[in-house]
Amino acid sequence: MNYKPLSDYPRDAVDRLLNVIHLFRDIRATSEWQYDVLLKRSRLSTLAPGEALLHAGDVDQWVYFLLRGELHVHVDDDAAAREERPLAVIRPGEVFGDLSMLLAKPRSATIVAAPVGQEVQVLAVDCTLFGDLEDFSLLHLPTKLVFYRNMVHSLRWKLEVYRSKYPAHELANSHRRLKLYTGPKNSKEELVALAGQARDLARILLDWNAEFGSGQLAAEESDMTNFLESILS
Repeated sequence: MNYKPLSDYPRDAVDRLLNVIHLFRDIRATSEWQYDVLLKRSRLSTLAPGEALLHAGDVDQWVYFLLRGELHVHVDDDAAAREERPLAVIRPGEVFGDLSMLLAKPRSATIVAAPVGQEVQVLAVDCTLFGDLEDFSLLHLPTKLVFYRNMVHSLRWKLEVYRSKYPAHELANSHRRLKLYTGPKNSKEELVALAGQARDLARILLDWNAEFGSGQLAAEESDMTNFLESILS
């Protein structure tokens, strides 16, 4: 795997590339300086077909955005398991790695580039920047609010995909029962509430994903992925 910091690329090319990602576009609209801070803690990874990006059991604080190509998700890390049908497929425009970051848990799956097809390009963002909700020395309150709003939005959409497919499932309305924040907007209180909501949504999604790998849900994986791609693009 080859990866480079974004500073190694021409700035105009980076801006065009990241303008399609809601998080970067929204932060840039809030503050050009904060956007620059985030660029310095981000990198582009390029993978050849079949090459691994993440391994089950890895511990890190990166969140990923697939820009080009296709990634396959496997529960097992051994090479033989990669020959089998993947648990899920990640396509351009999708965010992944957020559950591990939000819940501070090891990676639960191995993610590899599709064994055939084009070169894969992934943007990785170091999210240790967002973890401390008391520290605004580097990233300011509005920037952290943008991040957690994006995380909550992405997680809710993923959960709605499951709900639309399985409306009678016991988990179907779990995320809708979570209490929404109703206090002052653009405040530290909202930030804390959004971070808590993101973690709660991540736990529910983990429960869905556990069943998703059991067989019944995996049977309709491609339909779910295509639907997710359409609503996130």
